[in-house]
Amino acid sequence: MTEVTSPVLPVSLIIVSDYATADGDGELRLALQAYGRDPEGIPAEIVVMLPTGRSFRPDEDPDLAEVAAVAAIIVVTHDSEESSQLKDAGLAHCRHDVVAVVEADCLPRPGWLATLFSSFAMRPEAEAISGRTSYGDDSMMKRVFSLLDRGFLECRDPDGRITHVSNNGALYRRTMLERFPYEPHLGPFISAHLRQHAMVREGIVVELDARALSIHAYEGLPFLWDLRRNKGFQHAQMKLRKAPERGRLGAALSAVMASFNENRRTARAVGRDFCRPGDWPLFWVMMFLVRIPEFAGAIATDDTAGFMASTKYR
Repeated sequence: MTEVTSPVLPVSLIIVSDYATADGDGELRLALQAYGRDPEGIPAEIVVMLPTGRSFRPDEDPDLAEVAAVAAIIVVTHDSEESSQLKDAGLAHCRHDVVAVVEADCLPRPGWLATLFSSFAMRPEAEAISGRTSYGDDSMMKRVFSLLDRGFLECRDPDGRITHVSNNGALYRRTMLERFPYEPHLGPFISAHLRQHAMVREGIVVELDARALSIHAYEGLPFLWDLRRNKGFQHAQMKLRKAPERGRLGAALSAVMASFNENRRTARAVGRDFCRPGDWPLFWVMMFLVRIPEFAGAIATDDTAGFMASTKYR
């Protein structure tokens, strides 16, 4: 067993799972190894948040012994299945003023935490800073969907400001997390959308450092279909909140168009950072095909409980 000699950074890291997989413990184990063995810097403590009834024993896992010897691993259960509520509940168990909030299916490349921590220190006005999220660049499909699903995080508004914080990998000032909790019982997409809008209204400064890269798990077309259903459901629910009179069909059509326009703006702004020249024909094919699952999610706004039961996201 190789001894861990990485710098220990004064950061608390909260880790949750937001997507149901067959091997949740294996996913968590890989994440703990990735964050706890990073040669460029590891968190001082790792808070693993689980819903009540689920257990995880890192102290009994020899593969995690060297991580636990350097970073305190705290496993906490909370009476909610919602990843947003688990993230919020984890804050009470953190001792540091800088907190990383991450998801277990998004593995950091070496240097992720150290890069964001250094970048954060140089930007005292920022209250949150994200890294880049990608599915990887080893196939055309992964590059295209990295842009479609994750590129919006890197877009700036007309004033040059980043307006989104990554849900699966970002560093925060603790005071900001305390000030902007997620709303419960809405699922991860809508709760993040509402929190983001609240932060923008309050003028919270957020930043991005694309050098800090995380690779999100890619489980093929069923996963992409589920994600896009959730995006459609999210956009339609927000449309109905603003204008209930438009009705379910009107909200669904408007939601799909809003998502299409968001993807188009993203492609114009940062497309070359994600895609190669030969990827663009596939990108435009997928720009239209993903509207099918989006519409399926958007039209389901009259049955929130049924929709939440049908998705692997929580």
